[in-house]
Amino acid sequence: MIITAISVLLALPAVAFALVKAVHLAVTRRPGMSRTAAGQWSEAAMVCLSLAVIAFAWGNLRGFSSRPTRPCLDALTAQHGPQSHRTPDADIKIDQSYFPVSTECTFPGGVRVEVVPIWVNPLLMASLAGIAYCTVRAVRSRRQVSATPGAFGPPAAGW
Repeated sequence: MIITAISVLLALPAVAFALVKAVHLAVTRRPGMSRTAAGQWSEAAMVCLSLAVIAFAWGNLRGFSSRPTRPCLDALTAQHGPQSHRTPDADIKIDQSYFPVSTECTFPGGVRVEVVPIWVNPLLMASLAGIAYCTVRAVRSRRQVSATPGAFGPPAAGW
């Protein structure tokens, strides 16, 4: 419950950052705001971080309800039809994990339903890999600029 609340609080700035990046791209037709290679790779890492936080929050919110069995019953109804949820709530076993994000409901008779959408975990893993890749590229770009004598980035416009 606490992790769900924290992920929602972190998702709000992540969504705002993604919206700012989308508006910037639409207006300027440039994906990055920074003009240096290290800055552009850092921005790409932040975009991947935003996607990871949004995917994590979305996955955790799918199983969140004031009545814990409600998402299970909704998922069962969506997969097996409207007459499939005729079980007492006390008989439903809910298993939840945070990494990978999963909320699995087990009904009497062995029927299992996953509440988290199937695309959440691949997006989360790809975003985490993107963060690592972009961070390594940003560090390498910064080291290349630092290794060149007298180079502190590209010249300012108008030089």
